Amino acid sequence: MSAQILLIDIGNTRAKWSVIDAAVNSQLDATYGALAHSESPFSLQGMNHLEPVMRLKDSITEVILCSVAPSSIEQVWQQWLMKHFANAEISIFDSSLEFTSISNHYHAPHDLGNDRWAAIIGGSQIAPQGNYLVVNSGTATTIDFVNHELHFEGGWIIPGFNLMLQALGSKTALLPNLSAQAVYTSDEKIFGNTTESAILQGVLFAQIGAIHFALNQYPQIKHLIISGGNAGLIHQNLKQSWTHNCLLVHEPYIVFRGLQLWRGQRV
Repeated sequence: MSAQILLIDIGNTRAKWSVIDAAVNSQLDATYGALAHSESPFSLQGMNHLEPVMRLKDSITEVILCSVAPSSIEQVWQQWLMKHFANAEISIFDSSLEFTSISNHYHAPHDLGNDRWAAIIGGSQIAPQGNYLVVNSGTATTIDFVNHELHFEGGWIIPGFNLMLQALGSKTALLPNLSAQAVYTSDEKIFGNTTESAILQGVLFAQIGAIHFALNQYPQIKHLIISGGNAGLIHQNLKQSWTHNCLLVHEPYIVFRGLQLWRGQRV
């Protein structure tokens, strides 16, 4: 078996991974999985989820780790890696001032979330001429803009679906606690006619509305790239009434794509 690379993206709620071939431009969906932070990679559930990775253990020669999680969670994953992949080269991805032709114009470049920077780098493969917007929808939804000079100008961070729902359920007296899964199964359109559907549609269109507003402010955008755990729902609702003059791209592996490009510049 050819040499493999294990890419790990440790987010706010889950750790995601992909095992890819070490060859340049290899596919990103060969082995993919995720594990919530409520389960350790050392737990029985963690071991079950990671079993496809362990089957490739002997062929994995490199690991690239990108994390925005608390250090306690990152340390657990590093311990797991040292136990099972002690002979592999382990690299930590961090935000930087630039990557090849992409420049980071954040006020303090190293304060930019590592996953956001990886997604921005990944977006450059889809839109090498710049003028792209990357929407990464997970625990939080981030919306980041790269201009025609491949300068990352900045972006927004808004609560994701679950955070919005949890805030309404926990900080109000009478509103119910709902899960993000209910947003996917709701049949209501635009305005809900029950409290539950009003919440679900409100949360959904708060996300959709922010994206439309960004596109209206920057009509020069040529690519809108949607990624993250809620990307499918956002993409589905955007394409139903798409009027913007840019290409709508659903790319579930945008962070991994960025990590792959970063690794390619180091070998």
